Amino acid sequence: MWALQDASPVEKHLTHDMLITVAVALSTGVLLVGLSRRLNLSALVLLLLGGIALGPEGIGVVKTDTLGAGLPVLVSLAVGLILFEGGLTLDPKGYRLAPALIRRLLTVGVLITWFTTAAAIWLIFGFGFSFALLSASFVVVTGPTVIGPLLKRVKVVPGLHHILHWEGVLIDPIGVFVALLCFEWIGEASGGRALANFGLRFLSGAGIGVAGGFAIYYLMRARVVPEDLMNAFALGCAVLIFGVTGALFSEAGLLSVTVAGFVVGMKQPAELRQIRQFKAEMTDLLIGLLFILLAARLRFEQFQDLGARGVLLIGAVFAVRALNVLVSSWGLGLGWREKVFLGWVAPRGIVAASMASLFTLSLQQWGIPDAIFVETFTYSVIGATVLLNGFTAGPLARALGLQRPVPTGWLIVGAHPFGRRVARFISRAGQAHAVLVDTNPKAVAEAGAEGLVAFQEDARDVEIGERPELQGVGHLLALTDNEDLNALLCQRWAGVFGRTHVFRWSSGRGKIEETHETPGRTVWSHLPKPSLLSGELSRGEAAVIPSQGLARGPVSLATPIVAVRGGAVVLDPALLSDGAEEGPCEALYLRREADYLVRSVRPELMGRLDARNAEELFSGLIGLVVRVAPEVPREETIRELLDRERLFPSALGHGVAVPHAYSRALSSRLCAIAQVPGGVDFGASDGETVRLVFLLLSPPGDPERHLATLAEVARLAGDPEMRARLMAASHPSELLAVVQGFNPLRSQPDS
Repeated sequence: MWALQDASPVEKHLTHDMLITVAVALSTGVLLVGLSRRLNLSALVLLLLGGIALGPEGIGVVKTDTLGAGLPVLVSLAVGLILFEGGLTLDPKGYRLAPALIRRLLTVGVLITWFTTAAAIWLIFGFGFSFALLSASFVVVTGPTVIGPLLKRVKVVPGLHHILHWEGVLIDPIGVFVALLCFEWIGEASGGRALANFGLRFLSGAGIGVAGGFAIYYLMRARVVPEDLMNAFALGCAVLIFGVTGALFSEAGLLSVTVAGFVVGMKQPAELRQIRQFKAEMTDLLIGLLFILLAARLRFEQFQDLGARGVLLIGAVFAVRALNVLVSSWGLGLGWREKVFLGWVAPRGIVAASMASLFTLSLQQWGIPDAIFVETFTYSVIGATVLLNGFTAGPLARALGLQRPVPTGWLIVGAHPFGRRVARFISRAGQAHAVLVDTNPKAVAEAGAEGLVAFQEDARDVEIGERPELQGVGHLLALTDNEDLNALLCQRWAGVFGRTHVFRWSSGRGKIEETHETPGRTVWSHLPKPSLLSGELSRGEAAVIPSQGLARGPVSLATPIVAVRGGAVVLDPALLSDGAEEGPCEALYLRREADYLVRSVRPELMGRLDARNAEELFSGLIGLVVRVAPEVPREETIRELLDRERLFPSALGHGVAVPHAYSRALSSRLCAIAQVPGGVDFGASDGETVRLVFLLLSPPGDPERHLATLAEVARLAGDPEMRARLMAASHPSELLAVVQGFNPLRSQPDS
């Protein structure tokens, strides 16, 4: 600030222009990246147009020449951080498991594209072959940032999706290495020296990257920095690795940060997911800033100078892609329609543009003639491929019959026994692809052993939708015990599958208020937590029963949970009770033998009590309990019930109260039920006195079944007909008969 006060008017104006340039580029870049996602377009299209519009060719707000020598530094650092994020997401299994075609595209295909494009540049423009090789090296890559949005918009069959996705992910670092080799060749007088320097930079960059990646991992594991600073720590380490390597060996920093990111991703630290998410956000910010600045440097004259020869060269690039696919797929049995589509779709992206601009700046500083051609040619290829592929890929896929059918598969979050049984039914009866995802490795392993498709991931990360297993999946069923997490999962996946295709279990008692705006349709709210159901299924206390058509016989005593009618999977049991005219249906029913309330009652625990207040009522209820369990401490339990009543009133309304507590003296649950003809004032919200009371006592180590029993009591008391029968019962045996005849799965509480 003090330096600015002493600066000359020219320096002040220059500083002002620099500030405006960076501020406008940063804010506009982020805005356009967000807008591209909303419109489901490649961000490059909007960023290139936005940069040109803001630069000297447009309104002239972004003036990159004011940044001077700082622009190459900024571009180089931004590219390094983008490649670090790319390294974090590289999966070594992706290449090992990739089909032979992908491996050929990454080896033979790269060489074909590189040398054939270089030959076209040499023939058409007459440049030296080393310069032609450098120019061609930038267009060997496609990149996930352009392929991803295209594949989300154009739903092709899984095989093509898999090939294009993995080619884009894995080819970026290969393109960087090829460009670095050519850059060395141009910068050195002899080819031998260039190869030696490239080898030195490759080994040093790789070595520093490996060492830096392991250092980041071990420092994370040692908790050197607090968890809330872990993202900033990883970012700072990436910048340090890039800077140190670049200071020792020019241009080797790009390789070192890519390798460091790959090492960290391969080691799978506990914080990897949050680091990836943070780095992905940083990458979007850097991409926006970078391309606004780089596009603002472009001049229309650059592209006009290419003339007809430029159009011919762009056509040659498209032809080279077709040749690449034709040779790479030779003898692999790929159909002609797939070859046509792969030979046409190959949009170039962010790494190509940023590396081309970065090296162009360096070549211009070296005084290399025609250095601007590198940038002009690369951006011409990017613009042509992004626009032509973007607008024609969909119609071409439809014309070739390669569009993926409407996705009917299901992503089920929760590989527990209950989730596995639902997945198996959907796969068999619905003939739909069902995939289980869970963070519990044991549950995932058990699902795999049962022949189900399952993998271990955090379902909050919607990027897992790019996995090959999820091709053809168009619905989400969130079956975790955490109701709020289920709502969050529906919120995130609604943007992928659509709001009408996301479902979640919820009891309606989570922290999120249930409204029509709450994401995801609620299913099975009458059932207890999925983990509780899973335990019942594992212990044989519950069973799932498939049934053809409408339920008859013993199955009618169970509750429907999922059905297939007309080829569609239906999760709403209310739709299964009628509608036979809509066609036959196959349903899956749940029969629970672990009726928690029924197992908690005894004839001795039923009675009629005369009480004037809560203390007298609790004393009478405990009197019923000690008939069955004399070990229960009478006075201590009464005091605990009274204390809990003051803190957590147990009146449900409609004349019903459900006091409850844990007792160390018990080894199993007990529920005493009493009529109170005179009524006791419990301060109920509806003003009614309590005339029917359920006292539930459970052992301390059984919270899940305690809550499940309370839920069944709430449903019993919430049924007006059952409540009236309980209050009108004339004998304890009649009370018991009403409870034993109640099916909690079929009833819903008062609204």
